[in-house]
Amino acid sequence: MRKRIFLCFLFLIAVTPIRSLGQQRAATITILQLNDVYQVSPVDRGRRGGLARVASLQKAIRAQSPNTLFLLAGDFVSPSVASRLFKGKQMIAALNAAGLDAATFGNHEFDFGPGVLRERMKESHFAYVVANVIDKQTGKPFGGASEYLIREIGGVRVGIFGLVLTETATLSAPGPGVRFDDPIATGKRLSRELRRQGADIVVALTHLPMRDDKRLAADADIDLIVGGHEHELLESISGRTLITKMGSDARNLGRIDLNMVASDGRPGIARGRLFQRSRFKLESIDFQAIPVTDTIKDDSEVAAIVNDYEKQLNVSLGEVIGKTSVALDARASVIRHGESNLGDFLADVYKQALGADFGLVNSGGIRSDATYGPGDLTKKDILSILPFENTLVKMRVTGAHVKRLLENGVSAVPQEDGRFPQVSGLSFKYDAGKPAGSRIVSIVVDNKPIEPDKAYTLVVSAYVLGGGDGYDFKGAEVLIKPEDGPVEPDVVMEAIRKKGTIAPQVENRIMIVPSKAISKLYLPCATARAFAYSASV
Repeated sequence: MRKRIFLCFLFLIAVTPIRSLGQQRAATITILQLNDVYQVSPVDRGRRGGLARVASLQKAIRAQSPNTLFLLAGDFVSPSVASRLFKGKQMIAALNAAGLDAATFGNHEFDFGPGVLRERMKESHFAYVVANVIDKQTGKPFGGASEYLIREIGGVRVGIFGLVLTETATLSAPGPGVRFDDPIATGKRLSRELRRQGADIVVALTHLPMRDDKRLAADADIDLIVGGHEHELLESISGRTLITKMGSDARNLGRIDLNMVASDGRPGIARGRLFQRSRFKLESIDFQAIPVTDTIKDDSEVAAIVNDYEKQLNVSLGEVIGKTSVALDARASVIRHGESNLGDFLADVYKQALGADFGLVNSGGIRSDATYGPGDLTKKDILSILPFENTLVKMRVTGAHVKRLLENGVSAVPQEDGRFPQVSGLSFKYDAGKPAGSRIVSIVVDNKPIEPDKAYTLVVSAYVLGGGDGYDFKGAEVLIKPEDGPVEPDVVMEAIRKKGTIAPQVENRIMIVPSKAISKLYLPCATARAFAYSASV
């Protein structure tokens, strides 16, 4: 009988095949994992995260387990208020000192354009591995990145390849000279190539949605997927492949121990393919998500780098612009699943600034994954929440078009997704148990149902107007173009200055209809599980 224990922030997995008699443990390969790290400093009011703490942890783990690789599964150059000022230099400097071995791209690495990313790559002391982001001019991985790596550690050959979601082409700013190939087909090809080259272990370092990681695990010959993109602490077993994601902003450091035993060297069959067995094979996997907390002492070298950048940032952005008498909630776990008081405030400010009927904010445009106040609000706070230099646009749309926009906004529920809408000027109900595209139950404007044929004005960001997060404005009349609209953080700071003190509340603008048909696809709270499966692959 399987026992399941639900834990938050700390969990162990033992994936244990049957060991043949006489086999001896040959080596343990330790993989350390981060993903989606936007802040070099601690978050959650200093209680969690911080790359100086991560550096201390990784040094202690390497001392205990010398056969260690430290990997980062994308999204670190951008976005953050510091990256807006330093263009990601602060992240590279801190990661260099923290001992990172290799990284893949996320969908935000191109935010400042391909030229800036090339500069950051040249400054990096760690390797880049990304197989499906191709420089059209050379036909090779962008910026001199490797398609894959093979590292021999403790006598074990570890093959690593990197993948990023193809939507990066529109989510970021890679320019016309970069091509994004299908990650599943690329991963399938490379996993087989790595096996042919004698890899004992194959690791995919990915920045993909969990559903695509599972597709990759099903189609490719992979032992471990070190993943990113979702900002939640997640794990899954797909077939024989473990998939791990560590949340965001270094709140957790993943530790995955790959326990190897000697192989008999006889030919075998894997996924229908005859191959010559390597010297080692995977016996079991032990997995731990280590909370990075304020009880961990800072590494002095990384702390000095972080403090230097923080001082520069505070000098530039320390100005107090107003106050909040309530805590403003920018946590991804809140704004990407439901209504937030901060989301309401931003949508109201945008709507009022451009004199529109409605405001719609994609939750992915609200960053920092933190709460603010009660207390002073600084320029740094607002730019942490809104680090992109998006302008606001105004357009005329029909009520029917508004419904289509909201359908897109709730289409990914219950997954954490940046398309989830925060709104002003209307309220709506949706049923997540219904098929995507048919979930909106009602939309109310001024206590009356929205009129499908009536024209309304709407404010969104230029990113959303351009198709970001799946929003479609075909047929809409643009009244204020991106080049003419004000910049989001500037509008918000001006509104706070005028108000002095703000106190937004959740107003039930977004309501979900209870449905037995909907269930969580995976749990943000980690799970401890034990598995047993045959070692004959």
